[in-house]
Amino acid sequence: MLCMKRYFLLFMLLFPGLFILNSYAVDIALPEMGDSAGALVSPRDEYEIGQAFFWRLQQNTELVEDPEVNSYIQALGYKLAANSDEPTLDFTFFMVPDPSVNAFAAPGGFIGVNAGLLLTAEREDELASVMAHEIAHITQRHILRSFERHKRMTVPRTAAMIAAALLGIADPRAGQAAILAVQGGDIQSMLDYSRAHESEADNLGMQTLVASGFDPHAMPSFFEKLQQASRYYGGDSVPEFLRTHPVTLSRIADARGRAVNYQKQQQPSDELQFYLIREKLRVMMADKSSDLLKHYEHVLAEESNKNKDPLHYGYALALLKAGQHTKARATLQPLLDKDRDRLAYQLALADIELAVGRVSTALSIYEENQRLYPDDKALSMKQVHALLRTGRPQEAANLLQTQLDLGENSRDVFKLMAQAKGDMGQKSQAHTWLAEYYYRSGLLKAAADQLRLAAEAAGHDEYQRAKIASRLREVEKALAQMEQ
Repeated sequence: MLCMKRYFLLFMLLFPGLFILNSYAVDIALPEMGDSAGALVSPRDEYEIGQAFFWRLQQNTELVEDPEVNSYIQALGYKLAANSDEPTLDFTFFMVPDPSVNAFAAPGGFIGVNAGLLLTAEREDELASVMAHEIAHITQRHILRSFERHKRMTVPRTAAMIAAALLGIADPRAGQAAILAVQGGDIQSMLDYSRAHESEADNLGMQTLVASGFDPHAMPSFFEKLQQASRYYGGDSVPEFLRTHPVTLSRIADARGRAVNYQKQQQPSDELQFYLIREKLRVMMADKSSDLLKHYEHVLAEESNKNKDPLHYGYALALLKAGQHTKARATLQPLLDKDRDRLAYQLALADIELAVGRVSTALSIYEENQRLYPDDKALSMKQVHALLRTGRPQEAANLLQTQLDLGENSRDVFKLMAQAKGDMGQKSQAHTWLAEYYYRSGLLKAAADQLRLAAEAAGHDEYQRAKIASRLREVEKALAQMEQ
């Protein structure tokens, strides 16, 4: 029997429309079958299933690429994962620019957070509680454990059922066609046991939450807020998280009962950073600058808002987005006077300098902050953009190589490295790095094409050609598996 990953990848290729997600709500709780999934699917196969899903997701939607937002959500995710029951698993945390309140998990450690979740959370503990819940779905392998129930079915059919079930959660209308294709009754039986897995994710997620230094009461409290909000706005406005993770009064009560048995373990936490990132994301998600400015002018006038620093920060970014650079600087300056070493304020100041064409001043800001925050990803990525803009590709490549050495492997790093090498006239290297960008985007054929161009550009450099040939074989193997 061919390995399960090939059938799953084949199913995705045969039915690509099933993975054009609407709400991106792809987490699903399935019947608890014990921990026998490992006998059916190896950790490597599990990762490749998730990777294939992540590839498809990237091809159908733009993910949030802002380095500050990504650095924050990744740091929070890794902190929680390190305190989970599987701290050695390889997790990938990313953000989807969708306003619905949701988070989702896919096999192999891929966890997505919708922008709407961060914007709705009133405290970092609330955001962390949802992410801890999703981490538990991963560590307990809730999706793959459903294979035990359907072990008498063929593997490709079972893979098709999982894909249809995931789609049915994400988009019920589109999912209905998939369900009809593989028998609705079978898929419904996979969904009937969701409460057991949700309860398990709540329990383990709360343990992770507490071990990471967050408030255990944040989980039931946030779920209750979402449930109450759905009552006020009607069925069509039910938060997506409640659609994909049904929350009952008894479940909230159980979570509250567990929470009282825990004491919050005090650990250093930068709560202000959560509020700053939330306001930055609000500005990024806004369609109309005029409405955004009115929003900040209104909330800043309210006396009930005690800590207005995040609001002033958001207002400065909104003014920058509206092209009001002088006023943006004036709004930001008091924050800098109060907390000059705050990196978020420094990066915002550099953004203003770049907007008015003072690139050298922005570079000075980056260089100064590198002494305070050496090798910070957000800082380094912004600095790389400025260096490339001023024709300094070697310095940009050095910063990018440091990020790679630190384990950073997001596709934006590879794309920028390709640009830097191209600007330096190193064509073979440029094609090689661009191939890695395409590979991490799930565009394997394009990756293979770039590697062939890289080999051609390498000329008589046998060492470089050998490295390229080795990588090309790996990419072609992955491509062949998808085409089987």
